[in-house]
Amino acid sequence: MNISPIGNSFFNYPKSVYNNKALISAPQKSGADIFSFKGISLADKISIIPSENQTDLEKNIEKNLGVNPAKTEVKKFKNGEIYINIQDRVRGKDVYLMPASNSNVNDNLMETYLKADAAKRAGANRVIAVMPNFDYARQEKRTQKGEPIAARLNMDLLKTAGVDEIITADLHTPAIEGCASNNLRINHLESVDMMKDYIQQMNIPDLVIVSPDMGGTKRADKLAKALGVDKAIIYKHRQAHNEATAEDLIGDVKGKNCIIYDDIIDTAGTIAEAAKMLKRKGAEDIYVFASHGLFNGDAIKKLQDAPVKAVFVTNSVPKKTESSEKIKQIDISEQITGAILDISA
Repeated sequence: MNISPIGNSFFNYPKSVYNNKALISAPQKSGADIFSFKGISLADKISIIPSENQTDLEKNIEKNLGVNPAKTEVKKFKNGEIYINIQDRVRGKDVYLMPASNSNVNDNLMETYLKADAAKRAGANRVIAVMPNFDYARQEKRTQKGEPIAARLNMDLLKTAGVDEIITADLHTPAIEGCASNNLRINHLESVDMMKDYIQQMNIPDLVIVSPDMGGTKRADKLAKALGVDKAIIYKHRQAHNEATAEDLIGDVKGKNCIIYDDIIDTAGTIAEAAKMLKRKGAEDIYVFASHGLFNGDAIKKLQDAPVKAVFVTNSVPKKTESSEKIKQIDISEQITGAILDISA
């Protein structure tokens, strides 16, 4: 009697993402009289390469998946070079690189490149970089002669390092996907539905969604339509990088509660100026929702002093230790977990 074991048999998705869905695979085995099902867990299919300083987002993803991170050594030499050593077996697996979380964006990228290269050299099936906040996304085009297109360069470097797919969230502009070669897949997650649900739970009356600049008009329009409310647009003038002033308002906010909706809060200059203008135009309570809270320079002080009640950002970027009570984080780990299951489960 010929007994054939079958590999991909039973796999349960985490309940937080899908409700008890199961996949049963029974491939044909020639000459077999009995098939014995051999369970393969998700941990047999994927490996998670952790960041040097694990964030809450990363821990939540691992908890949702029920997969422990691979043992990985990350350190720096005296001259600043980064050293990577993936010590667990990753051969034949889909390897997920968690977002590096140092304060220096360039160190984070170099760490990601090196992890991708190490995983591919160790025999990984595919390498997927989890990059909720895609670095250099704001340099996706040339606005002056002599500038690089840094977003395209970053895509090229990721592909060269061995990355096969990127999981990212709320890109500065969807056109950035066009910077990737056709053999580098971009899994672009949008938080607008999650933001909509969160805002609806707040029961804010007389609501207006406000774009803090002309470039974010489509983003604000999408949220306003999802909520069924009006929108307004602020026209801003940018004197230099990270320096902007709000000059005019398109729309009516008098006596209304406003949500300023943006993708990135960096130095918070745009948000602070927008909130002040809305107050001058007669707005009542002002809230801020954004995808990525970088909070560089004196951003937290600007927000603390600005006429806003609260600032809501996703946890795509680790919360700074000197954060304000005004700043709240919304967890996106289930969205990323779902993307991982779509790729590998």
